Amino acid sequence: MSNHIIPMDAVSSILSLLPVKSLLRFKSVSKEWCSFINEPYFIKLHLSQSMQTNKYNRNIIFKEVESGKLISVDFDSINFQNLKAINHPLKHLSGCGADDDYGDIQVFGSCNGLLYLINRRYRIIVLWNISTRDYKVLPDESLKVTSIRGEIWYFYGFGHDSINDDYKIVRVAQEVDSVNHTLIISEVKVYSLKTNTWRKGEEIPYYFRNRSVTGTFVCGALHWLAVEEREWECPSSIIAFDVATEKYRQIELVDNMERNAYSVVPRALQGCLCTITTCFNNEVNIWVMKDYGVKESWTILHSFQGSISSAPHVHPLRPLAYSRTGDRLLLHHDGLSFLWYDLKENQFEEVDLLQLNNVKTFLVEICVESLVQLGESIKA
Repeated sequence: MSNHIIPMDAVSSILSLLPVKSLLRFKSVSKEWCSFINEPYFIKLHLSQSMQTNKYNRNIIFKEVESGKLISVDFDSINFQNLKAINHPLKHLSGCGADDDYGDIQVFGSCNGLLYLINRRYRIIVLWNISTRDYKVLPDESLKVTSIRGEIWYFYGFGHDSINDDYKIVRVAQEVDSVNHTLIISEVKVYSLKTNTWRKGEEIPYYFRNRSVTGTFVCGALHWLAVEEREWECPSSIIAFDVATEKYRQIELVDNMERNAYSVVPRALQGCLCTITTCFNNEVNIWVMKDYGVKESWTILHSFQGSISSAPHVHPLRPLAYSRTGDRLLLHHDGLSFLWYDLKENQFEEVDLLQLNNVKTFLVEICVESLVQLGESIKA
């Protein structure tokens, strides 16, 4: 590429604005182009540009709960009508081809274009780049915990260690003595993509409250709602597990955040930690921590009042992302539908998902497009 009239910096800037699909096609132009597009510097530049501009970068991934099948759609598609089934790698791995196996497939998060998938029945774990189709099967021999007295609950999270430029999976196993309300098992395991190994992380002596919620990755840490004692009346806090240091810290909620609320769920929005509080009067508040780690910076960003004439039954809601123009917020409603919330008009508009009319409930992840590599990976 040194013979080109256009300066290399200009070429890099132009290519970094293109969608992954085009870049994968351009890799066949020459060995030089292929080598350049595969360079870690360009991969990071492309991801950074994509995240900043919200261009060519967002897909919504559905997991239909009953069948377990995965479906995707471009976030910016009009009315989400261009749905397509995902030919994910777990369909091709040994023992995972039959339709009745789909229900065992779980999506436990996405980060920088990578999806974290598990088939529970066959104990197969993969990281998968949905754009390049590359995937990596993870070792699972370190994931076996034996129950002492009862059932063990597993909590998962997936994020990027920006200090070491590594992708990590965190799995927390908890077993609770229902009589003495004490933790029998509280084991933390961390998988590193760089070393392709699992190792023990710092133990977290807190009870996680939301059993079905994947850890929310934001500000370099995974977040779960937790209490110090097995008494749900106790004040909650958010436990943040730093994926770089592999240690946890406590993030306090404001005193009135849980008042009159029966549900508090940590989420991420626009790169900030937020919580969704659902109140008994059907009011939903989105709190955002403007200064990460500072309790006093919690602020109500959006509040959905039952008095809004066009509001549906608003619980529970999960904010997914703002529109490209920034004037609407997409919400996942009760696992059943999507809603656009117009920030200027304070009105809801239900998204018409004709292709999902027969789907009773589904889980959702936002996944960006990226060229992020998985080391020694396989093409799906």
